[in-house]
Amino acid sequence: MQAVSRTALWVASMRATEAARPDRLHDDPLAAAVVASAAASAQSIPPAPPGAAEFMAIRTRFYDDFLAAAPLQIVVLAAGLDARAFRLPWPSGTRVFELDLPELLAFKAELIAATSLVAACTRVVVPVDLRDDWATVLSAAGFSPAQPTAWVAEGLLQYLSEPDKKRLLDTVSGLSAPGSRFAFDHMDTSADDRASVADALNRIRSMGAEFVATVSDPAGWLTAHGWSVAVDRVPALAVEYGRPLPDFMDPAAANATALCTVTR
Repeated sequence: MQAVSRTALWVASMRATEAARPDRLHDDPLAAAVVASAAASAQSIPPAPPGAAEFMAIRTRFYDDFLAAAPLQIVVLAAGLDARAFRLPWPSGTRVFELDLPELLAFKAELIAATSLVAACTRVVVPVDLRDDWATVLSAAGFSPAQPTAWVAEGLLQYLSEPDKKRLLDTVSGLSAPGSRFAFDHMDTSADDRASVADALNRIRSMGAEFVATVSDPAGWLTAHGWSVAVDRVPALAVEYGRPLPDFMDPAAANATALCTVTR
């Protein structure tokens, strides 16, 4: 898999850690299978830095809650190895389009077959590079721009160059009918000098990927293009979910991640 796809293994390992907790905020049925497959194939998954699994649990719950009130057409950009199509209680008639690189989706298909998971929605797999013309491929897969859509870009914008990021936001905006919603996360520049952030970035680079920690303001861009934006922060959400972040975590680093809910 491409380097950025290997980070999906890392995220899955953290979701597996969360699923083993008695007070878990989510239960990903595919995560344990990902970890087992990596071990069987001698695929190394770097250990998560302290607090990363707790951070990931909050971020995952944020997107789960966002999708609980979503329209019936869902597009997950860079779907990775998450199992939302299988683990969330989707209303009848929901279609979930999962976009990601072909090799990652092929690996995911093998895991799904091995675990006998059955999607609780109409799941449409769309193999595509999001740096290419993915809108055309998505439309060919049955996406309707006339219907309200819930878009999810979990842990994606940080890996895109500034031109690719703007192109993706512009495409989402152009395909979104009134009533559409969009959730994404990005990191403020306020955490650039934090040791915990540097540690996480080094581990990501060890997998061959490059995390663009310093980004422009995508929420501001969307506001200027007719969207309404609400921003949540990880520490406050952790308290709201009844799982305050551990004392050893750097609150400044955790607070630098903006979790954005956007409506049109």
